[in-house]
Amino acid sequence: MKVKCINNKVASLPEVISKNYSIKYEKFPVKEGKEYIVYALWVCLDYIWYCIWDEYSRSYPNWNPCVLFEVIDQQLSRHWIFNVDTSPIDAVPFLSFPEWANNQNFHDEMVDGSKNDPNIIIFNKYKELMDLEFPDSSISDVAQIGDNEWLICPNCIDAWYSDSDRDALVKCPKCKTIFNNPRYKTSKFTIGN
Repeated sequence: MKVKCINNKVASLPEVISKNYSIKYEKFPVKEGKEYIVYALWVCLDYIWYCIWDEYSRSYPNWNPCVLFEVIDQQLSRHWIFNVDTSPIDAVPFLSFPEWANNQNFHDEMVDGSKNDPNIIIFNKYKELMDLEFPDSSISDVAQIGDNEWLICPNCIDAWYSDSDRDALVKCPKCKTIFNNPRYKTSKFTIGN
């Protein structure tokens, strides 16, 4: 899932959020017009909240209310599972990768941990997978097709095995440059077909 920031002003928040959520700044740490991958999603104070890598993120993602964003890619990550978070007063839906969705303290443990914390290591693994999953309008270069099973890096000319069409982006294992995947096919799932 991918969202784009349309507003970052705290003053624009619905009253239920501003009254119940302690906000010590005038703007959320997101940039208007910037796109963000959603790493987790839950409901709080009657609104959906997205956990994204915002401008304050250093070793873990942060929660931001949906009213600051528009959804630009509604495809859910294939790494997500559904669970119910029972930590608020009411049980609420929660979507993320299994280790997070099944541990209600996962985010708090990331916040309290060091860069070597097991939860941060797990998050970084999924972050890399999810960052490649969705198209990125800031990336224009495309990896070259070598044959049915190989891609070639246009920068370092290294080749690697990759016959997948599931991810929008690919990463050269040698120079670590990210490219558009020339085999990528968007999901065309429709009900009734």
